[in-house]
Amino acid sequence: MNMKHFKYLTIVMLAIMAGCNNFDPFVVTEKPYVNQTSVKLYIGEHAGDRNTIQLISSPIGKSYLWTSQDPSVVTVNQSGLLTAVGEGITTVTVASADDQIIIDVNVREYIPLTGFTLSTYSVIGFWQNTTYVFVTYIPDNATDVAIEWSSSDRSVAEVYSNGLIKTLEEGRATVTAKYGDIEQSVDVWVPAPPVKMSKSGWSIPGYDPNSDDGTIGYSSQQRNDGGGVPSIIDEDINTYWHARWSGSASNYPHWFIIDLGEEVTIAQVGMARRTGDGRGQKGYQVFTCREEGAVDLTDPDTWDWQDQGDIPFDSGKDGIQIQPLSNFPMARYIKVFIDDKYRGSNNFAMVGDFSVYIFKD
Repeated sequence: MNMKHFKYLTIVMLAIMAGCNNFDPFVVTEKPYVNQTSVKLYIGEHAGDRNTIQLISSPIGKSYLWTSQDPSVVTVNQSGLLTAVGEGITTVTVASADDQIIIDVNVREYIPLTGFTLSTYSVIGFWQNTTYVFVTYIPDNATDVAIEWSSSDRSVAEVYSNGLIKTLEEGRATVTAKYGDIEQSVDVWVPAPPVKMSKSGWSIPGYDPNSDDGTIGYSSQQRNDGGGVPSIIDEDINTYWHARWSGSASNYPHWFIIDLGEEVTIAQVGMARRTGDGRGQKGYQVFTCREEGAVDLTDPDTWDWQDQGDIPFDSGKDGIQIQPLSNFPMARYIKVFIDDKYRGSNNFAMVGDFSVYIFKD
């Protein structure tokens, strides 16, 4: 390398070195660390030892300055012991000589949970079904609401920390919700698939074979067209119930009641139209009543009917159309109510068959 090139290289290197001096030097500070940066504390007669917390700083042995932004909310000593004083939100600072860390502090009155209720105490589910059980806390502003959930048989039913129950295989289990000494339980049943109920013990309340007028058990019938209201439960798809069309013709709404003869757990219901006739109803509503709810057997209007919802129905299709009842009600009596909103192309309801599918232990 000749002297001329060496001279230029020296000038460039000096310029680069001079430029580096324009950057600030890297400064290392002594930043304290604590085991928690967010703290909840409580006050009040039920707070107990929840009104204090001992924080730990590191490196151990170092001396830091602890200060509270608002001593009316929380105080702190120089060993890191925080003590709640009044409700509010504030911060505590832990400072070294040249750095600091801030801890968020929330102080509330501690309100104990004195009880709770559940949204249901009985669950019926098939394989892999899920059901949420919701909790209502007493009082509703309780501070600690950490409910512990457990299942007596996790092969039948699993339960999660949010109250979700998952049914797994046939059997029975008890799911328990617990808080301290307070317990509530949910009976869980995973039944075998539903079976069609025999109609041998069924009847229509108030049936009158000598009149087409309505009775306590149905709105009307046309005996000479399809066989009358008993055709609903005779297991013969070629017979049918037709609402009265002769004389003083009927109109919507139409309805009938079936006495199942015993109390059962209903999974599904099924209806068939009058075979080959698409003029009838396009849906219906199901009500159920337990045996104990039918106090006066001569007056079904006074019975404790439970609405099981609207059931879709295709009036253009032959054969039984099966639909589930989501609540799986226990019942002895079923009322099928066919309101005007389900009206077909004429004024009359027509039913070829009605069946019930039940769970058995």
